[in-house]
Amino acid sequence: MDHLFGVPGDFVLGFLNQALKSDLKYIGTCNELNAAYAADGYARIRASVHFASTFGVGELSAINGVAGAFAERVPVVVITGSPSTVYFRTRPLLHHTLAIIRSH
Repeated sequence: MDHLFGVPGDFVLGFLNQALKSDLKYIGTCNELNAAYAADGYARIRASVHFASTFGVGELSAINGVAGAFAERVPVVVITGSPSTVYFRTRPLLHHTLAIIRSH
């Protein structure tokens, strides 16, 4: 695996910074669905490929491309950045998450 397709997002930026320092060739796209379909197509020609996006809307956007690759057993490795577990315990208002606001 020598290529990484994806869209930078705040929860995956740490991983992408490390990937850019490696031998991986990063191929950015304008949205997550395009990245998922590009990774699927590339993996059909090459052995396998990585796809990276961020938590929430990024993954929801990419689901059809990833599901298609999975259904046809195309080797696409999906890497998803997400908020730290402390955010799930403390439940602060955080973008791209579903927050239930309780009134007192």
